[in-house]
Amino acid sequence: MLIALDVGNSHVKAGGFDGDDLKFVASIATDDRKTGEQYAFELKNVFSLFGVDPAQIDGIVQCSVVPSMQPILSRALSLLTNRPALHVSSGVRTGLNIKIDQPRGLGSDLVANAVWAMHVGKTPCVVVDVGTVTTFTAIDRSGVLVGTSIAAGPRIMLDAIKHSAAQLPSVQLEAPVHGVTGRNTAEAIKAGVVYGTAAMIDGMLARYGEALGQTPFVLLTGGSAQQIAPYLRTPAELDAYVTLRGLQLIWRRNRG
Repeated sequence: MLIALDVGNSHVKAGGFDGDDLKFVASIATDDRKTGEQYAFELKNVFSLFGVDPAQIDGIVQCSVVPSMQPILSRALSLLTNRPALHVSSGVRTGLNIKIDQPRGLGSDLVANAVWAMHVGKTPCVVVDVGTVTTFTAIDRSGVLVGTSIAAGPRIMLDAIKHSAAQLPSVQLEAPVHGVTGRNTAEAIKAGVVYGTAAMIDGMLARYGEALGQTPFVLLTGGSAQQIAPYLRTPAELDAYVTLRGLQLIWRRNRG
């Protein structure tokens, strides 16, 4: 079994692949104050929950936007499997043609997203990843990754509202009962964040269409994508596991 780890700002998402089949996905909190031993314990419990013996794990691939987590997870994985992880970084074969100013500075999660988008084979394409931040990764009609955009994610918006305005309550990331016309303060915040994020994504995708010279295929992913997807006006294909699927392809290209 191959274990793919997508280390984000809020969660470490672990996916288990048997060949091309994604057998399980689990999330644990990202916390660089924990030790490798603590993460080994948590990952062992995840594997046990899904009936995976660490001895069955024959490969590990990882992308991360939190550099401080790399040695912690490396320690955890070495305790569990005694196998080195393939870290998505410069020098790793991805099959991507990247034409931006600093290709080596491109986030490894965005690389994995683009690898899966190219595998899907519909170009031009924009991958929208709605997580702690909302990212846009654009691939033109010839399959070249031509640029990205980064905006605040909906949960950052909720946190900013909670911590910057003393009288405003903490709310869940969900659409309000009465739509965009919130009838109370909690509904007003939900309306602003959910519909505001959807409107931002719609507006950005319209601009990407202009930049790419053609309406792009849109692949929507990320931890908050499911809450936002119903309120988009732009057609999009929702797949919560784009990054994990891209990691599996990268592993296959580098290890056979």
